[in-house]
Amino acid sequence: MKWIVVAGVALACLLGMADASFGAGLKRITPEEYFGSDPVFLTSPPGDSRLFVVERGDSSTHQGMVRIIENGQPLAEPFLTVDNVGLENERGLMSLAFAPDYATSGLFYVFYVVNESGDAFGGDGGDIRIVEYQVSAGDPDKADPASARLVFSTPHYTTYHQGSWMAFGPDGHLYFTIGDDGYGPNAQLKDNYFGKIMRIDPADPDGNGPASHTVPADNPFVAEAGTRPEIYAYGLRNPFRASFAPDGRLVVGDVGNATWEEINAGYLKGANLGWPTCEGFCTSPNPLLTDPIHSYAHDASNCAVIGGYVLQDPGMGSLAGRYLYGDLCNPNLRTLDLDAAGADPKPAGFRIPAGGGTLRSFGEDSAGCVYALTSLAVFRVVSDTATGSGCPGPADAVPAATYNSFIPHRQVIGKRITVAAKCSIACAASATAKVRISRNRFRRNQTVFNLKAGTRNLIAGTRSSLFFRLPSARVATMKKAAGNGSRVTAWVKVSMTGEDGSGGSGSGQIRLTRPVSR
Repeated sequence: MKWIVVAGVALACLLGMADASFGAGLKRITPEEYFGSDPVFLTSPPGDSRLFVVERGDSSTHQGMVRIIENGQPLAEPFLTVDNVGLENERGLMSLAFAPDYATSGLFYVFYVVNESGDAFGGDGGDIRIVEYQVSAGDPDKADPASARLVFSTPHYTTYHQGSWMAFGPDGHLYFTIGDDGYGPNAQLKDNYFGKIMRIDPADPDGNGPASHTVPADNPFVAEAGTRPEIYAYGLRNPFRASFAPDGRLVVGDVGNATWEEINAGYLKGANLGWPTCEGFCTSPNPLLTDPIHSYAHDASNCAVIGGYVLQDPGMGSLAGRYLYGDLCNPNLRTLDLDAAGADPKPAGFRIPAGGGTLRSFGEDSAGCVYALTSLAVFRVVSDTATGSGCPGPADAVPAATYNSFIPHRQVIGKRITVAAKCSIACAASATAKVRISRNRFRRNQTVFNLKAGTRNLIAGTRSSLFFRLPSARVATMKKAAGNGSRVTAWVKVSMTGEDGSGGSGSGQIRLTRPVSR
């Protein structure tokens, strides 16, 4: 996919509303000149009303950013800035995925292409990376850049066909796509990651050990010699954008070469989607290949399919339940019925408005609202009724009270370990910890012991500290062990119960270190 720049003046009002017979239109939600580079991905943490938008990156600084829109207001400061981002042709900071347990773990993942060698993760320019980060302990609108951990990396030799979609599936595993690296036969060879959909568990499997992720035992090619076990499906050219339908089917927009653009959909585990043997539908049926559910001719005004999402709002009339998608070279948006024979392709009835930029991607938030992202702005897909809501409410009611825990990533070993809690209403907070001292050359067995902080009553809206007290002998043992090479950690859980009976909790790991000698 090649970025195409379209000049124009962005409009800051309701734009591109559909004909009433279709039931939806677009409403711009970001102001002019808010983005420093193309917005290319939008998502939300589970149960969180904020929108997180990925900016591809600035070619002068080689930095990509993640920005937040909260309660309809774009925040001025970025949530995360990623350095050393390659931006030649289709490269960039391309996608973002929040762990299903983000509310407690604070973990999320970014997909980007490296600009040049020499940073802390090693590797070379052009490498594709997935990196884990954690939210800041003190500010939910800021990520902790020091928490970066490499989850996945592979060389990628061309500046196009990166794939770059990433999301957690209904099974809790992380799915991501990589294009064929500009060489079609790669897509059929299972000894590489090119032209594939991958599926992994990105959680750190062994602390400071060499493993960076885990391959699910039921991945389709785990037992096949000579294959990359992360592969979930193969035979794709450039699967730039994908999504999970409400019933769990994976829907993939695969950018065509010179003949056909295609949409693939289904439970695609182990599927061979055909490229480069076939582009679009195979002219002769092949039982070993999985055909797309829809394809359309590639030409000057239909140059690169951009996969979207199923519209879930029943207020959208005939569009409700249909899959919305588009094309890089055409402002008119389109829909499919994923359950109909031939997918029943129809126009959406609305388009990217004149002056609104060129379509770059689609997004979906935690409530099921769908968004269109252009080179200039983010638009929300809205109902053409007076309400203008255009999306369902969250599946679970959001409690009136909020509960936050503050657990530092690192703390010096001393007579107490300090964490904190804050509740929006009066509450009682307590904490437990499991301290682990690993083996070293003098310590043959690891040591594990539990701590408990006393319950403390907190004033509404006030951040208050909770303390774990350690005996002097225990402190001396921990310092000595750390000095001899042991890793000393405390896994902490903070629990809060509000005056109305509601509650919340948070957990995290603290690395306990020796005091710096002076």
